[in-house]
Amino acid sequence: MIHYINTHPDMGNMLWLEEGNIQIGIALDYGIRVRHLSIKGMENLYYQQPADLSDGFGTPDGWKLRGGHRLWLTPECDGSYYPDDAPVSYTLKDNGVLIVQDVEPPLGIQKTLEITFREDGTVHLLHNFYNRNDHPIVGASWGVNSLDGCGKIEFAYGGGKKGDFYPGTVLALWGATTLADPRLRIERNRIYAEHDKNVSDYFKLGVYCPDGEATLESKGQKLTIGFAVPNIRELPDQGCNFELYMHKKFLEMETLGTITNIAPGESASHWETWKLEEI
Repeated sequence: MIHYINTHPDMGNMLWLEEGNIQIGIALDYGIRVRHLSIKGMENLYYQQPADLSDGFGTPDGWKLRGGHRLWLTPECDGSYYPDDAPVSYTLKDNGVLIVQDVEPPLGIQKTLEITFREDGTVHLLHNFYNRNDHPIVGASWGVNSLDGCGKIEFAYGGGKKGDFYPGTVLALWGATTLADPRLRIERNRIYAEHDKNVSDYFKLGVYCPDGEATLESKGQKLTIGFAVPNIRELPDQGCNFELYMHKKFLEMETLGTITNIAPGESASHWETWKLEEI
């Protein structure tokens, strides 16, 4: 693994990791945020928020979307938008890195992210959410990938079988989202979406994805995100382990873990895998 630090004009001080054909850039001045993901020599797949916040994704208290991969807990609340402006620390490992942030005051949680390059060419991400309060908290871990627009997305939905006594298929819609959205195509057990920067209608959809995999094709690259497939009854948002959000300027591929009662000093974990291929 190759690693180095430099200062990016738009992203600040960055820790860069390279292994095989994969390049990852991690912010050091704030976070935890992975700001760059690509095949070496190709374009960054992650969204880069404009400095003037003209996309509207910032709060009066100073939280910024920024773009990239971030860690959250659901259910979402005002505390989710606490500005993650404090520098992070890191420890290099033989095949990756451990990133640690300070405790977030509103929620009393501390996040860590361990990134590991595997021998099969994939990247494994382990998120840990530590409860630093003096009381238990209940929530589910949530990995959010804010990606640049104009990509094609594909994922499975529905895991039910004949004779089941509990729903095995979840199709959750937020706000004004409609299944008639022109960016969306639903086939038997699979969903296809194509981001369009000319369409500004609100869109967020969640599913129970039984094969734990979603793909994005963008900028000549194919990103496959893998994630866990827990019992549908243990998942947030009526049983979702994958959610897709599309804004006019970017899209988000989101993975979710199980709802957990986290005792003081304990943690909840959540993982993703990334596989990058050139199209």
